[in-house]
Amino acid sequence: MRQARLVALAVPTLLLLLISGAAFAAVPQEIQLTATITPTLTASPTPVPELTYTVRAGDTLYRIAVRFRTTVRALAEANGITNPALIFVGQQLRIPGVPAATPTPQTPPTSTAAPTATPVPIATTTYTVQRGDTLFKIAVRFNTTIAQLVSLNELTNPNIIYVGQVLKVPTQSVGVPAPTATIPATPLPSATPAMAATATPGQGGGPTTGFGFDYGIEAFLVDQDIDPLVADIGDIGMRWVKQTINWRDFEPVKGEIDFATLDEIVEGLNSAGIRILLTVTAAPAWARSSNVENGPPDQFSDYADFVSALASRYAGKVQAYEVWNEPNLRREWNSAAHPIGAGSYYGLLQAAYAAIKAADPNALVISAGLAPTGFNDGVNAIDDRLYLRNLYSLGLGGVSDAIGAHPLGWANPPDALCCVPSVGVETHFESPSFYFMNTLTDYRQIMVEANDGSTPIWVTKFGWGTSEDTDPPSANNVFLTYTSLGEQAIYVPRGFERGAELGFVGPMFVDNLNGCAINNAEACAYSFIGPDGEPRPVYEGVSDLIDPPLQLDTVQPGPTTELELPEATPESSTTLPTATTGG
Repeated sequence: MRQARLVALAVPTLLLLLISGAAFAAVPQEIQLTATITPTLTASPTPVPELTYTVRAGDTLYRIAVRFRTTVRALAEANGITNPALIFVGQQLRIPGVPAATPTPQTPPTSTAAPTATPVPIATTTYTVQRGDTLFKIAVRFNTTIAQLVSLNELTNPNIIYVGQVLKVPTQSVGVPAPTATIPATPLPSATPAMAATATPGQGGGPTTGFGFDYGIEAFLVDQDIDPLVADIGDIGMRWVKQTINWRDFEPVKGEIDFATLDEIVEGLNSAGIRILLTVTAAPAWARSSNVENGPPDQFSDYADFVSALASRYAGKVQAYEVWNEPNLRREWNSAAHPIGAGSYYGLLQAAYAAIKAADPNALVISAGLAPTGFNDGVNAIDDRLYLRNLYSLGLGGVSDAIGAHPLGWANPPDALCCVPSVGVETHFESPSFYFMNTLTDYRQIMVEANDGSTPIWVTKFGWGTSEDTDPPSANNVFLTYTSLGEQAIYVPRGFERGAELGFVGPMFVDNLNGCAINNAEACAYSFIGPDGEPRPVYEGVSDLIDPPLQLDTVQPGPTTELELPEATPESSTTLPTATTGG
């Protein structure tokens, strides 16, 4: 499968390699603007100085052009760029037609200036570049910085390293400087003894049979040709698949479950050695008194019966069950019998946990991934941070083996933190809910405050969508126009890397493999396989990240460790609402 697609992937893969330097910097840096004046050598009129811009992480020539209301062509011509896909962090670009501010006169230096200290030589060793390496990965491995590696090796272009290249690396940590931009974020707490406590089997403190960090993808396998999709999943290197089970479609009549469709999916994945997460949601009409939008059953015992039947039939074949999808949104939890809120969902989770464990004690129960939203009217949506706090106050740790999360990034890069917009991002940047890292660290903060530092977070949905090769999105999804196919191919692998680095994240499921095949515009925007049926650059980007696959089966999410995140200030920190028993 992979060999057959080499030609189709050659061009987008080359583009990805050329622009992948955007993923090297861990946190976006401040825009650096300087004035450049060309000296007058003749009697010709003094030219008007033009603005210059320093390329930062996440930039593309297209985004810079949008920001300064110019074109990619004009930028390329003004800067002598022959390949518009090739720019690198720290590069100085002239912005044609944009005048620079008048520079402030500088005071001449005095003769009493202190002499410059002679730098102390850095002790180094060598490292040979391996397949899949980036300068960022090497910097992390040796606890140094990209800038230090560039300096030690006199690299002219930090975007380009090659397999077999021998690099000098420091033998001692040089330290990673703090970001220069002020980016508020909820700081992640340091590890405490309570966080390292061993979970008690059967008490929800952690899985009795656990899984550490691993790579997963959501696939839409119902009514699809399964074999080629399973081949694609293996080609990318994924070891987990999430399959959403809309209960209403599999048990339209009470007691009559369509196991034939599910059997084909489960057997197809099992034969390929791929682990399975089933997300079970959307009650059938017979179980609800109100059939507006999606919603839970009036009797939670009906849901318990359904998941019990699944767990009994697929014991040893399905490793995990996620109980519902985004219950903090009205459109997913519209019910006349159970109003939206943590109290209602807790009842469903409690019933499902008992039923699944009775049918298959080794199956893991994952709490529903919540929709990241700061909206909190108690009718249409409840803030996910508040909702999670409320679940913990009710006893979430006793009825789940892992905490589901949907740390979506909208168009904000995976390393970005609230609330400084990246170049070209015009909306969906004003709240911590719009940031991948903020959501994960906020959730962990809530868990630690609830004395739960041992339960892993399972990322049951994340990703970055693009409308570059699709029809224009709806107004609500305008953020899809801010991300290119090339940026999607950078952000998704980096999202996996960030999750692995955190130490408390279990399997991560990216959205999605084949959304363009199910006639859903939003799913298509995130799909690895494009609307033309061919792989997008993100397909090969993730494949390169996990090829060969990492051997992580025995690695368990451990105690929380400190992250090098900017400190939150009283004015800018994320404020979480106080938990209430009625939520």
